[in-house]
Amino acid sequence: MSYLVRLRTEFSESIKSKDTEEKLDLIFYRPLGFLIAKIGCKLKLRPSHLSFLGLVSGIMAAVLYGQFPTSTPHLIMASMLFLLSGIFDSSDGQLARLAGNGSKLGLIIDGICDAGVTIAIYIGIFWIQLNSTPILIIPVFLSILAHSYQCSILDFYHREYLYFGYGKISMDYWNPTNDEMNIAVKQSSGIEKILNILRRNWVKQQSLLSTRSDDTRLKMRAFLTGNEDNKNKTMYHYKKTNLQMLTYWRLIGTNAHTITIITLALINKAELLFLFSLLIFNLVILFGRIIQKQKDNELIQNLEI
Repeated sequence: MSYLVRLRTEFSESIKSKDTEEKLDLIFYRPLGFLIAKIGCKLKLRPSHLSFLGLVSGIMAAVLYGQFPTSTPHLIMASMLFLLSGIFDSSDGQLARLAGNGSKLGLIIDGICDAGVTIAIYIGIFWIQLNSTPILIIPVFLSILAHSYQCSILDFYHREYLYFGYGKISMDYWNPTNDEMNIAVKQSSGIEKILNILRRNWVKQQSLLSTRSDDTRLKMRAFLTGNEDNKNKTMYHYKKTNLQMLTYWRLIGTNAHTITIITLALINKAELLFLFSLLIFNLVILFGRIIQKQKDNELIQNLEI
């Protein structure tokens, strides 16, 4: 096998699936993330190391956004650091898949670092306004909260697609139920307990927005794992009913938020971020849940469960 063929194979193995990857990811974040992941393999780094580098890059971007809100060169540099943060966020998962050194702890750390970048960016974008009008902390807080909920639902349906559509039957891809997270919190201690509590909060966010109850998902899992025929049937019908919905949910995903934030910052219209975070993106969720519920009913009927 030639070196280029081997690299292409490794790159394919470093991504979750082409169906769950956005075009921007495939042409930008994933190739650069793969390069960093390969370097990380050589240096024997863990995915959490790259997660922290992403956090540092995001905080540096936020500082520049806050200190130089009208300086185009500084805004461009801040945007580049913000994108670099996203590249590191991509590379940590790719490193975990390439080196086989991922863990539940690493997944939670990744989520914490992502949340840290989001909080820092929003505070940085509105730093000047917050200093002059402290009451703005309320819409900023609500925007951060909305951002988290919006990204959580895309993450939920991405993982559902990998589990039910690709048959990746492992706890690495299963969206845990609320009961499973409650048990995990109860049975853990110390730092692991704290991290599980944070993960439980993420799962609760997803449950509030998801169109599927835990009971329905458990029935789907039981059918999927019943036998090979059930598995093939589930994968076929899940892809058929949910592939287009993934494209829709990406309208409120991380990339959509990043593009919106960078664009509004560069044209000095940061205040419009409230409009997107608190109104437009939430309307996308409301409309999307109506369509998703119809798709879920169609899937359940096709599986006859």
